[in-house]
Parts: sequence; C-alpha cells; structure tokens
Amino acid sequence: MQLVYYRRKRVPNFGDDLNAVLWQGLAPDLFDDDPEVGFVGIGTIIGMPCGEVGHLHVFSSGVGYEQFEAWRGKQVEYWCVRGPISSRMLGLPEDRAITDGAILTPLVDGFPKAAMGGAGTVIIPHFQTLDHPGWPEVATLTGYELLDPRSDPRSIIARIAAAKLVLTESLHGAILADTYGIPWIAFATSKNLGITKWVDWTLSLGLPFDLTMIPPPDPGPILAFGRTPAPFGQTVRFGAEEALARFDERVAPAPVTLTSRVKGLIKRSRLIRPLLAFSPARTAEALTRLARAEPALSLEARRQELRGRMLERLATLEAAA
Repeated sequence: MQLVYYRRKRVPNFGDDLNAVLWQGLAPDLFDDDPEVGFVGIGTIIGMPCGEVGHLHVFSSGVGYEQFEAWRGKQVEYWCVRGPISSRMLGLPEDRAITDGAILTPLVDGFPKAAMGGAGTVIIPHFQTLDHPGWPEVATLTGYELLDPRSDPRSIIARIAAAKLVLTESLHGAILADTYGIPWIAFATSKNLGITKWVDWTLSLGLPFDLTMIPPPDPGPILAFGRTPAPFGQTVRFGAEEALARFDERVAPAPVTLTSRVKGLIKRSRLIRPLLAFSPARTAEALTRLARAEPALSLEARRQELRGRMLERLATLEAAA
C-alpha cells in the first residue's frame, strides 16, 4: 500500500511530514507503490482528497477539516483514530479511538528515546502564523526559543524533547511534547486553530483542553483568519460538545457575501494595520505571563497504555495486509 498524508508543496509542516519517517520506520513491509491501496496516517485528514486510491486503511487519523462523506464510494477500514470525537462522528466502536500516531515516535530510530533534560522554554506558533512578521523579536524579548514547525521533523522533535516547557499553537507541538513528558500550554493568536482536533486528542489522553488567547505580534493572522475564539488574555476550556459544533463551522463556513467582501478589503488595508495596536512587545508580555500558568501533561501510565494498544492494532493490520 502507499502512504497517504497531507503534503504541502511550498510550506512543509513537521506534523504531516513525520508520516514519511515514522511509519516506514515502524512497519516498512507495509508499503509499496500499489496505487489502489492507501495507509492514511497522522493528521486531521479523514475525508481528504485521495485521488484514485479506492481502498483506505485509516490509522490514527482524525476528523476536523473535511466532510468525511467525501470518501463515500471508497472501501475504508478504520484500524484506529485520533480520539473519541473522531470515533463518535464516524460511528465507530469505542475501542477504535486510541490517540495520535505520533505517540509512537520514540520507538523509531533517529528520534530521541526519552526526554533529554529541561533546556528552556520553546514557542511553536502555527505554521501559517509564521507567514506574518514579528516572531524573532518576540523570542528575543522573552528569552524563549522560537521553533519553526516548517522545519525537519527530526530536528524539531529533538528540540521539543530537550525543552523544559513548550508554549504551542501547533497541535503536533503539544502532541510531541506530551509524548516525551514535557509540560505544554496551548495558545491561539487567531481563529486559525482547529478546536475539534485539539479536543479529540486531549480527550484521548484524559485531559481537558484549555486554550489561552494571545495577541500576535503583527495583525496579519487576525486579518487573514479572524479573531481568537475569546478576548486576548482569556483562557477557555473546550469540551466535546464545543468540538462537535466547531467541526460544523470549519467544514461548512458562512457563505461569502458582498458585505463580508467589503469588510475583508477594509481589514486588509495597509492604512488600518497601525491602528490595531499589535506589537512584538505585547505578544512577548502575554507569553511571559502564559509561561507562569499551570501546564498540561498526561500521565505516563496513560501514554504507555495507548502506545501498547496502538502497536497491537498496527501488528493486526500488518498481519491482515
């Protein structure tokens, strides 16, 4: 079977690109160039376009961005999914909800086997947030290290495993931190954050999902994606029902109207940007305050249990293939 995951031609993202090294490292005999059969791995990719691949083996993927009815007509086998939101929406048995496949990363050669010591605080913005300026200045002002999720998975994960604390807008920044037992705190700088996928994953670990709203150093993310789900400075807890509601918003956005187009043109105007009062100093102050908050981290026993269950499911898939 061939490996199916979300691949960006211009801008890589380490959580997606981890697929290419993780699954080949764990189960190399599964993969060949068969165009008819696909292994759908890490990512919020259930329902994503898969071309002519007619038979899909879903392994640890999640819902969140696509209408999964798009796969109607394909033969789909769900070996495991990211969490209980995915299994509930797909009507799967509860035991199909395990967690994100990145939890297996320490088992693959070339990645740290365990945490490597608490070396400072790192900031991981969403990869699209880094399309906008100001983040190097934020890192300088805070004294924290800026980690770009558009880099190579091995280098990013090695740095995460060596951190003391991870402040992250990137879901896989949190997932890999938790995998290595590194405390983490989630933040959002705009509306461009998938509540559904975050809650799906945190519920798989038995954790609540708390999200803190942080002003970006430049208004670009706000102008591109809209304001955060709550006012800046607030921390909001999202549960299963909110996750389900946010899925509907994400995959069926409000229609574009003449009024919304005019508002969009006004917001993107260069004349209005200086009036919005965003700056690296404001972001740095908010992140410094955030780093003093109580971080999240799952129980080691829970991670070991989930890792064992996923390996069993992978062995079953290999035996059936």
